Amino acid sequence: MVKEKKKGRMAEFEKYAEGRHHFVAIAMIGAAASAILSVLPFYYIWLIINEALGDCDTDLMISYGWMALALALLSLLVYIVALMMSHLAAFRISKNLKKTMITHVMTLSPGALDEEGSGRVRRVIQDSVESTHTYIAHNQPDLASTFALPVAIVALLLIFDWRFALAALIPVVLGIYMAVGMLGREKLKESTIQWQNSMEDVNNKAVEFVRGISVVKVFQQTVDSFQSLKGSIDRYSDFCQDYTRMARPHMSGMFTLINSCGAFIIAMAVVLIEFFENGAINSDLIVNAIFYITFTPIISVLMMRILSLSDQTYKVDDAIARVNNLLSLKPLEEPNAPENPEEYSISFRDVRFSYSEDASPAVDGVSLDMRQGTVTALVGPSGSGKSTVAGLAARFWDPQEGTIQIGGRDLKSIGSKNIRSIESYVFQNNHLIKGTLLDNVRLGKPDATEEAVAEALRLAQCDDIVRKMPKGLDTVIGPGGVYLSGGEVQRVSIARAILRNAPIVILDEATAFADPENEHLIQKAFEELAKGRTVLLIAHRLTTVRNADMICVMDHGRIVESGKHDELVSRSGKYSAMWDDYQKALSWKVKGVSA
Repeated sequence: MVKEKKKGRMAEFEKYAEGRHHFVAIAMIGAAASAILSVLPFYYIWLIINEALGDCDTDLMISYGWMALALALLSLLVYIVALMMSHLAAFRISKNLKKTMITHVMTLSPGALDEEGSGRVRRVIQDSVESTHTYIAHNQPDLASTFALPVAIVALLLIFDWRFALAALIPVVLGIYMAVGMLGREKLKESTIQWQNSMEDVNNKAVEFVRGISVVKVFQQTVDSFQSLKGSIDRYSDFCQDYTRMARPHMSGMFTLINSCGAFIIAMAVVLIEFFENGAINSDLIVNAIFYITFTPIISVLMMRILSLSDQTYKVDDAIARVNNLLSLKPLEEPNAPENPEEYSISFRDVRFSYSEDASPAVDGVSLDMRQGTVTALVGPSGSGKSTVAGLAARFWDPQEGTIQIGGRDLKSIGSKNIRSIESYVFQNNHLIKGTLLDNVRLGKPDATEEAVAEALRLAQCDDIVRKMPKGLDTVIGPGGVYLSGGEVQRVSIARAILRNAPIVILDEATAFADPENEHLIQKAFEELAKGRTVLLIAHRLTTVRNADMICVMDHGRIVESGKHDELVSRSGKYSAMWDDYQKALSWKVKGVSA
């Protein structure tokens, strides 16, 4: 059973080794040889002790010492070569494994990554590869030496005096028995998985918390106010404490027994002298006792290796499972012969979509036509399905029911690559890379000229941003450079979309972080971006959508009203109530403060 699992584990790595998997076998042979060589110096140590208590031939003792040193150095050299071989394989496997995962992640839709969570994906790519590297580079050679070393140790123990060997091995056997209580195969495997899950959850929640740290600071809250992060930390803490309490008696007993080998040998020597030597001190007995007391500490080192190997084996099994789970995420099905739409209107027909099988529909029976060259706005309360509609239009997911078409062609037949080429998406939370302003805008069109980038920035109302840049377009944005406000970041993102010059533009809460001045400039940038394009606009600020060709009001995943602004206001429906509330909010004043 163990052999089958090991073979399966190594087979997982062979496909990433590019021919270097043989290096692992060579490393294991070298490590086993090193382990045997590491025991041989103790034989010469016994000879030195025997000579010191006997004839005390100094020259002979020195030669024995040089032999012990030579064997120790040879053991170290062989082990270093073995580790070099295992590391060459480990680095190649780690590189290809990480490359494979990142390449696969790039094929996944943004929706799939949102469902997994960026923190969880990052942890799988980084930490699972690290576990794999440690297993190949260190644990495989150590595994071989761990099998070879006990054989060499037991052989050496039995060579001189089987009674002292028995005294040295009894506490080891008892220590192993104590360890089995803690390291039961299924128990340790379950604990390792639970530990990895807890760490993954903490990592995911921490990423989410860091993204919202500005809100926490503004409202002078502590981490306690971020209940999901606190809960994940508490669960991890509870697990660690429970596991420590469970392991404490077993670990204490095991280390006490293993480290008491010397005491057992002394007790055995006393018994032998008292009962078998009639109280007379036998020089051979003393030599053997001193040798065994000197030699037995290596047993505790061996036990620590075994414990470490057991722990790392379960970690790498769990890492392989997580890697395979990530690689099993299926990209959206792509057509063999992608079609190109002849025009760029977007239509939804009775579209239904849920994020999971047991979740209520995020979009429930939506039918909507967005004509080419018009602006369609989606408004409604948070959670009403606006961003989901936008994501479906960009094919972040495929709907479970209904169809979505561009120019009469189903998105599935157009294919994700073609959709990306004809759509620009300005997110609510836009991120700029650490690079120059030129690099950031060129993300929209990597081969664009500097003049085209400058024109896109001008059309996106970014002249004031460019003016404050000490090196113009070559100014670095982010750490070590210039920081931009939320509204400025949005305008740079719109410049990207303008530079891309895609016929379809999706704007998801693009004014969310803008102050009034930036909102005015973003509105002007919208007007430039919308010319001749199909625009889907999502906004909470109703002034942003007032001039849209079509406003759709969403609630609980459905479109409950649609029409132009004046028409919807006159109906005295949901939009009219939202508009009245918005107008009242604009007129609010703090009591005692003049306008």
